Amino acid sequence: MAVRTTVLSSAWRNVWTAVPDIFLCDCTFCSCNASTKSDSSEASKFVTLVDMVLSLHKGPLDTFTIHGTHNYHDVFARWIYKLSTKGPEDITIKLTSGPQYKIPSSLFSISHLSFLYLKNCSISLPKKFEGFKLLKVLKLKAFSSTDSDISNLISSCPHLDEVHLRYFKGINCLSIQAQSIQILKIEGDFKDLRIDAPNLVIMYLRLDRVEGYQSVPVQGDMKSYLKQTFGSLTRIVSLNVGGSYPRPEAFTRKGIWDQDETEIQTPKLDHLTMITLNDFRGLDCEVAFLGLLLSWAPALEEMKIKNIAEDTTDERIFKSTKKLLAFPRASTTAKIILT
Repeated sequence: MAVRTTVLSSAWRNVWTAVPDIFLCDCTFCSCNASTKSDSSEASKFVTLVDMVLSLHKGPLDTFTIHGTHNYHDVFARWIYKLSTKGPEDITIKLTSGPQYKIPSSLFSISHLSFLYLKNCSISLPKKFEGFKLLKVLKLKAFSSTDSDISNLISSCPHLDEVHLRYFKGINCLSIQAQSIQILKIEGDFKDLRIDAPNLVIMYLRLDRVEGYQSVPVQGDMKSYLKQTFGSLTRIVSLNVGGSYPRPEAFTRKGIWDQDETEIQTPKLDHLTMITLNDFRGLDCEVAFLGLLLSWAPALEEMKIKNIAEDTTDERIFKSTKKLLAFPRASTTAKIILT
């Protein structure tokens, strides 16, 4: 049930304070041709509404959602503190105006969270953070954090089923260590990726930093990068990849080596049936990457190459496809489809 600004009857005043699901949006106050002065008035009215809701709500709160396009930095910490006293299970915060909102430590004290969606925020874990023990879904978009904070946040949630990390800054080495994750979607700016998620079934990976990602250091034929990224994904069924790829020499087919140059076991993606590659350009690094996946996936049914880049010539596509078709495949039934 959405809480909206209306002239409340006395009966409604008693009812809304006990509704379990609250949705607040400042679009109620917005007008298309609003002036700066009216913008300020609209924001002020929305602040009053949110304060009233958080102060007067008396019943148990299951879901709290807030959307806003004005600047609420000066009251944000107060709102989150009041919200933390209600102990909701489901929180969605989308406040898109101005710089990122620093998430107050009070949010990390909400012990019964099962769903958390934050947009346009800065995440810094408090020193005494003990984790969200019941959290199942974590979605972060347009956020900033650090290697250690995002890693600790995820690893401190033992029941996570689904994680989305999109459009982030400040993270160089993205480390995902979670035994329970089944769905993982990553789209952002980083240099290195390490995944230990043995129950992962679906992974979407888009690599935004082309230059940085192609400069992954290589020793021997391959470092722990591929081992850590794919070696633990023993249950993955669907893999969707787009963006940029490590440089070609990172994918030599002589073997894969760990930090001390000792040969390690080639990853086997025994349950992988579907691979989707987006933004294909026909580059050697893309072809080499796909060639490795073909050799690792004995149950593969389809490899789809989609959204071929507009500046890619027909000649390059022909040559790259010819190379790809020549690679040995672990699966005798795998089809390669260009769309």
